[in-house]
Formats: sequence, structure tokens, C-alpha cells
Amino acid sequence: MSVIQCETFYEDVPTLDEVKHEISSIVGLSEIKKQLESILEKIIDAEKDAADGLRVIPPKPFHMVFVGSNGTGKSTVARIIAKLFYLAGALASYTVTEMQGNQKMKDAEGGLLLVNIDEEDPINSNTLEEIIAAMDEGDSSIVLAGNYKALNQYMKSNLKLYKRFSARLQFDDLTCEDLAMILEKKASIKGKDGLLCGFELDSSCSTDSISRTIAELTPQNLRSLLNAHLLDQMLIEAKKVAMPGEKTISLRDLEMGIQNGADIYKNLLNL
Repeated sequence: MSVIQCETFYEDVPTLDEVKHEISSIVGLSEIKKQLESILEKIIDAEKDAADGLRVIPPKPFHMVFVGSNGTGKSTVARIIAKLFYLAGALASYTVTEMQGNQKMKDAEGGLLLVNIDEEDPINSNTLEEIIAAMDEGDSSIVLAGNYKALNQYMKSNLKLYKRFSARLQFDDLTCEDLAMILEKKASIKGKDGLLCGFELDSSCSTDSISRTIAELTPQNLRSLLNAHLLDQMLIEAKKVAMPGEKTISLRDLEMGIQNGADIYKNLLNL
């Protein structure tokens, strides 16, 4: 099952400092953060060499496999990698085009193409051939993303695709503490893009208390299935139960929001 929609991400032209901040802001994924930081340091070193008059040959874009459940940060990391490759001169664009593997092939336009694989609805043969052709052309970076079962089954039956990938990143499920930290970050977003729209969490909603509440009120199989995708609905539900006239969300409000949000997804997914 996938909850990701197809889209292309466009953002302001990135800088090394901005990308460094994005990497440091990632919650969890410690090993992946180390790999991203290593790529960043290589780009910084290359810029120093170029400034000293040394000839720097831009690297070629390479293709990767992202293994992990929904909501573990695969799209976030894909956007960071696209920016790193762009800053390194490996890609002409830093945009990320995202598509489901069972859909018609999308043009990555010199950026990164993120192909989500669903075990119940895999890549059709025509799209597969187009993906392989795009990989061989070398203008874009292709990332296949999905859970272990979907990718393992698919790679075993498509060896000519498998051998074209140079790296595999493992996205572990988020812990309850990770989810609490991400929920706090989401709640802190102000303005029209914020989920709470004028509300904020009060001081009783600490990382520890939120983490405990998530652990107590959400089943582990639901967290493993959706990870951070759970959190938006929980904040929306918490806002609904807040006292009229209040501008803060208490821990009790948040507990009810977490419970109601979990119930919505359990009913939706028949868990």
C-alpha cells in the first residue's frame, strides 16, 4: 500500500549551507545522515580545490534503492540528494519527480526520478524498459523506493534493473521519540502552511510526554505501516477537541487527537 501521490518538487536554488541545515534537521536515520554529510563534505572539498585552481571533474549521477516503509523519510532524503548532486555538478536540475511504478513514465528533466514500488501493483513492462533506458542515458538519477518485501521480490525477477543500482539506503521505522519530535516540528509551523493554524502546543506537551502517549495509544503495526504519515491527522484531530476560545492545545487535547487519528487510520486500513 502506498499513500504517496505523484508530483514534481520545485524549490529555490539550493546552497551548501541550506542543504547542510536540512541534513542536520532530519529526525532519526542516523546512518543515512552520516552518508549525506559525507557527500556534502566531498562537495565542499571539491569547491576548495576549484578555488585553488585545481581541475575538478563533476561526478556522474548514480542510481539508488531506498528500502523502508511509508513515512520514514524517503522523499525528504531524495530531495536532499537531488540538491547535493546538483551542487556537485552531477545533475543539471535539483528537482525531484515522483511517480508510482505502475504509472506512465515521467521525465525527470535532468533531476532525480523517485519511483515508488508497490508489491501489489508493480512496474509494468513498458515503464520498466523506459526506466532502464533513462538510467543508461545518464542524464538523471533514478531512485527505486519501497518496503523490503516489494523491492526484494521485484529485484529478484529483474536482474538487468538490479545491476544498474550503485547504492542502497535502509530507512528504519521511526521510534515513538522520533515521531514525537516530528510532531513538535509540524506543530511549530506558523501561518497558512501550519496544521494548527493559530494554535500551539502548551508546555505540558513535552517530547517525552508525546512519545509516551504515541506508544500507549497507537499500535506498533500501525506505526510501522505509516510512521510519520500518522501525524498530520493527529494534529488535526487535536485541534478539533481543543476548548473553544483557547489558542493552546493541552496534553489532554493531544492525547485525544492521537487516539482519534489512530482510530481513523485503523478503520481505514482494517487493522
